[in-house]
Amino acid sequence: MNGKGYLLPLFIVLVFIATIALQIYTPATKGYFNLGETAIYTIAALSTPLASGIAAGVGSALADLVTGYWYFAPGTLVIKFVEGYVASYAMRKLRKSPIWFNKALSISTGTIVGALFGGIAWLTLSGTSEVSSFPLSILGIQITLMYSEIWIHPMIWIILAAISIAIVTYLTIRGRRGHAYLATSMVLGGLCMVLGYFLYEYFFSNPVILNLPPEGAFAEIPVNLGQMIAGVVFGVPTANFVLEALGVEDKG
Repeated sequence: MNGKGYLLPLFIVLVFIATIALQIYTPATKGYFNLGETAIYTIAALSTPLASGIAAGVGSALADLVTGYWYFAPGTLVIKFVEGYVASYAMRKLRKSPIWFNKALSISTGTIVGALFGGIAWLTLSGTSEVSSFPLSILGIQITLMYSEIWIHPMIWIILAAISIAIVTYLTIRGRRGHAYLATSMVLGGLCMVLGYFLYEYFFSNPVILNLPPEGAFAEIPVNLGQMIAGVVFGVPTANFVLEALGVEDKG
């Protein structure tokens, strides 16, 4: 799977659908989660850096446009491109490292990310949350396929965190050379996303478009970190499953 041109539209659609198909928002803490990062990181494991970047940027920007966050779309196009590109590029580079190094790095990264996921989700996604599917906003018309308010027990996130750490550790120990570096590469791409949105909100969207204090961008850092961490937690097993199903050992 080397980013053949005919697959690019499919990748774009996958990122777009994953971003809007399921969204969880907790008003009390402004915690937010969708499956967009999971799709981006999985595509990064399958495709070239350029194709991964284009799919991530275009698919995510389109999602912003149709869900009413048009003012984020220009930044998203660039930020998500960088995220997808860096994640895929890091995968190609790290896979050349000694397998013991990749496995040690993957287990340590997976453990840290899993623990952070449990803690951040406990603080930001527990309690009464809004769950929506395809929340579209086109020409001022609101269309949502599904909307529900649910109460999420904090222990759910701790259990999911423990499961994610166990899965990453298991997949890394039994996995082949080409799969041990996934978590670290995804984190590197995700950190680019967190930094990119901070800069975009601080210097542009908050003061120029939304007429909000630039300092408000600091409040979004934990939210974007949580989104990145959730993407890694779900992205590693998803990418492993797809790679093994396709019989892919290493990315060419």
